[in-house]
Amino acid sequence: MRKRQIDTLKIFNLNVQQVKENEEYLVNFESGGRELVINIILGADFPNVKPKLIVSPILNHPWVNASTGEIENAPGILNYTIHSDLGRVVQAISREFERHPPQLLNETSGTPQHCRNGNSQEPKAPDRRIVASPVAVEQDVFGLQALSLEDLNRLKVDEDYLENFIEKIGFVQNQSNEMNNLLDQIEQTATENLAKKQHIEGQKAKLDEMYEEFKELGERYEALNQKYQKKSEDFSPQHIKELLQIAVSAADTRSDEEAHKFLAGDSDVGTFLGNFIESRKSYTMRKAKEDRLVQQLTALERAAF
Repeated sequence: MRKRQIDTLKIFNLNVQQVKENEEYLVNFESGGRELVINIILGADFPNVKPKLIVSPILNHPWVNASTGEIENAPGILNYTIHSDLGRVVQAISREFERHPPQLLNETSGTPQHCRNGNSQEPKAPDRRIVASPVAVEQDVFGLQALSLEDLNRLKVDEDYLENFIEKIGFVQNQSNEMNNLLDQIEQTATENLAKKQHIEGQKAKLDEMYEEFKELGERYEALNQKYQKKSEDFSPQHIKELLQIAVSAADTRSDEEAHKFLAGDSDVGTFLGNFIESRKSYTMRKAKEDRLVQQLTALERAAF
């Protein structure tokens, strides 16, 4: 949460400089031709506790404490919660000072004086003890003013010297530190991913094994389903009716054959009576079953429609 707040500071504001990582930052901007700096101090309990913002030089503004320069009455500070964006709070303050440049606390402006009779008097010379308004001086962020002419010329011709000089510049070092932090995070993420590789491969092998088992079960299901369909057809009412019709016809044919054999003298009376009665008995029973099944099927068809 703290890091995200610091990230918003860098996203919504230009010229952010790190004084102490995660604790203190500077934001530079111009207001009325002057360069101002807001010092952002993040306490140990930030973001649960609002940050401390100090503007320098001290401004004559309702938001600013005239003694300390702390920005106390800005809406973003007064209404600060843990869900506020630090970057937006600072951005709103800097934009207010940019759009409506306030005077410095020790800045005054002289006005001509007039006599009571209406005659103008020469304005008095300003009191030398009054501090004049400061002139904005461009910050030498690169430190070039401290270099000799020889050093400056060397920067032009010596690439190694130039590279070494650039690496020592404050904001370049900050960027380099941030880049190193990002590289550390990337390396940590890569290490975590490699650590999870073995686990992922194990899960993949387990998934392949489950797929083969599923495939085998699917094949067994298809085989059993075919057997079930065949059994369903064998024991379906229509199929049973057809089998009964065949059995009735076979019993009727067998009784006729016994009668023909007896009439042709191929069997005696005892044999004929035993075989004929048995075949007619089978015929009668099978025919009764067929008729009953036909009635039941007809009733079911009528009930369905």
